[in-house]
Amino acid sequence: MKIRSRATLVAAMAVGAMAAAPLASASAGYQSAGASPGPSNDARFATAGSVTPTYGARTIPHWSFTYTDPTNSQTYTATMVGSDPRQGGSTTVRTEIIPLEFTFVAAGQDMSAVSQLYGYDAKAQNWDADPTTGTPSDVDKTLASPIFHSNAYDPDLGGDTGQYGDVFMRAQFNKIGSSYHVRLSNDSVLPKQTFAVPASQGVAYQRVSGAVAGIVDYGWFSTKIQQLMGSLGIDATTVPIFLTHNVLLFQGHDNYTNCCVLGYHGAAKAVGNGTGPANGQGNNPVQTFMYAAYTTPNTYTGFSPTTSPRRGIADIHALSHEVAEWLDDPFVNNAVQPWQTPTAPQYGCTPVLETGDPVVGVWFPMAGNPDPAANNVWHPEDEVNANWFTRDGTTPLGLQSWDGRYTFMGPRTTAIPGGYAGFGHVATGC
Repeated sequence: MKIRSRATLVAAMAVGAMAAAPLASASAGYQSAGASPGPSNDARFATAGSVTPTYGARTIPHWSFTYTDPTNSQTYTATMVGSDPRQGGSTTVRTEIIPLEFTFVAAGQDMSAVSQLYGYDAKAQNWDADPTTGTPSDVDKTLASPIFHSNAYDPDLGGDTGQYGDVFMRAQFNKIGSSYHVRLSNDSVLPKQTFAVPASQGVAYQRVSGAVAGIVDYGWFSTKIQQLMGSLGIDATTVPIFLTHNVLLFQGHDNYTNCCVLGYHGAAKAVGNGTGPANGQGNNPVQTFMYAAYTTPNTYTGFSPTTSPRRGIADIHALSHEVAEWLDDPFVNNAVQPWQTPTAPQYGCTPVLETGDPVVGVWFPMAGNPDPAANNVWHPEDEVNANWFTRDGTTPLGLQSWDGRYTFMGPRTTAIPGGYAGFGHVATGC
C-alpha cells in the first residue's frame, strides 16, 4: 500500500497490504497536522486513501466545479458531497456508526519518552475502551450531537438552523436559509467490534490531565478498518463512521510521543465487499469512510473559549473535523495550490483542500451536551471555507461564503491571538 502524506515534515510509514484486504488503490497518510501549532503528543488528523471515481460509479452523491486560482493562474477541479449549490437541491447521505472496543494490557511497555516529555511518571495500565458503555454512551451522545441533530447557530455564525455539516455547507456557499441542504441520516449502529491490542501495537496510560487514553499503531489500526469494510458488506452509498472511546493513533513502532491522530477520512475502490463485483472493469464502487475518537474532556487539557480558544479537543471535535473535510473533499483528491497555515508555517506546505487542518483545536460552544464533564457544551471545530484555499477563485463562479469570510467562525477566528488574523485573507503560498 502506498503511503500518502499531506505535509513535508512527516515521516512516512508503510502499511502492509493484507492478502484479503477489501480495498484496492487505497493509501494512508500520516501527518503531524500541518495546521496544528501544538507540540508532540498533540492532536492531529490524517487522510487514508484517495480515489477519483469514474463516471457513474456507485458511491455517495457528489458534484464538481472547475476554477482558476487568480494568484497563479492555474486551473483546478474540486469535488464535494451533495448537489451543486448554484442549482439548489437537498441531499441526504446515509451513515452507519460502527463502535470499536479496544482492550489494552500493561505488559512492560517503555513509557520513559512520554514521562520525559511531560515531566511525570506515565505508567501503562490495563484498560477497556468501549464507546457503547455508560449512560449515555459515546454512541448515544454522538447521535444526539449537532452532527446528526438540528441546532440553531449564533447570528455571527450565520444564524442558520440545521446539522453541523449542513450549516457549514450552507454558510460556505451563501445558502443560509435556503432550500439547499447536505444532511446526514444514520441508518443504524452496527454491532460493536472488539479488538485486543497486542502490547507491541499499543498502550493505555493516564495522561498528565488525568484522563486515560489508549494509543495504537496507525498501521495496525488502519488494517483493522480495511478488514472491517470488507467483512461488514457496507454499501458504497453509505458512509461508515468508525467510533472509538478515547483511542488515538501514533506513528512508528513504540514511538508513543509521535501522537495523536484523533481521526481520518478516506476513500478507496471497494472490491467484493457486497457493493459490486471484485472485477469492476474500471468502474468499481468507491467507498468513503471516517474514523473519529469520541474524546473524553481534558484528554487535551484546558478548553475554554476565552482562555484557551485553540484547545477544544473534546466530545465531537474529531468527528466534526472529519465530517466537514469529507463534505469538501470526499475522495481526498481536491488538489489546490499548496498553502501554509498562518498559525504554524514551520509545518510546511499542504496541497489538498482539507478544511479542518488549518484550525485544529479551534472551536465554538454549543449547548446541549449531556456530559457534565464537558460543562454540558459541545465542542465542534471551526472550519476553513473553500474560498480561502482557492484564493477567491470560486467567487466569480458564485461559490463564495455568506459574508465573504474565510472560516466558519469568521471574526471569532481572526480575533484569536497567535497568527489567526491570517484567516482574514486568502491562503498564502509556500
